[in-house]
Amino acid sequence: MRKLFRWGPLLCAALLQSGVAAAENPPIPKLGAPVLITGFGQCIDANLAKIFAHRLKIEYEYGLDIKPEDVDWNSCRTLFAVLGCSNSVCCCSLGSDATGAVVTRDGRIGHVVAGMSILDECERCRRIVEEAKKHNVSVVAMHLGGMARRYKNSEPFLPFAGDADYVIVRADGNADGYFTALCAPKDVPLYTMQKGTELKQIIQTMIQP
Repeated sequence: MRKLFRWGPLLCAALLQSGVAAAENPPIPKLGAPVLITGFGQCIDANLAKIFAHRLKIEYEYGLDIKPEDVDWNSCRTLFAVLGCSNSVCCCSLGSDATGAVVTRDGRIGHVVAGMSILDECERCRRIVEEAKKHNVSVVAMHLGGMARRYKNSEPFLPFAGDADYVIVRADGNADGYFTALCAPKDVPLYTMQKGTELKQIIQTMIQP
């Protein structure tokens, strides 16, 4: 009986906490295809959204570095913007040193892979969001890589979540409440998932044929 009394409050607290967490997630919107999938920061996590779109037989166009002028905005209905710069690919640098090696945002030296600076990539992302809104394309921002995609190189791309119509994040990538603080003042719905694999069901619910 003592054990029951001892664990009872903890169990109740856990149940209440899980209920609150579930209630915090906003309804998943019903959006349409075709879907444009790109990485803001050319993050390879965009590949996860592409894999699920492919498995669900959703019509989509995929390009990590696709330019806004290369998109058929008249047929596009939804944009999946996957936020974060890959730490293993120094495609997003602030410049180079005297030898031509890339100097990343956190001061490390690396080699150019995609040859694109952070400023260039931010401008590409800004123009894509601008064109999407101009053509009434729904913008869904995603942060799928947890804290591993919250490092210095990713910092310039995370605020694009505030320009979205809907945001999906992994819980461990929002442990400090960064996305909550970003989305709440702008009334941007923020959906929190525990694992990246949950994205498949979210996309299935979201994208209508």
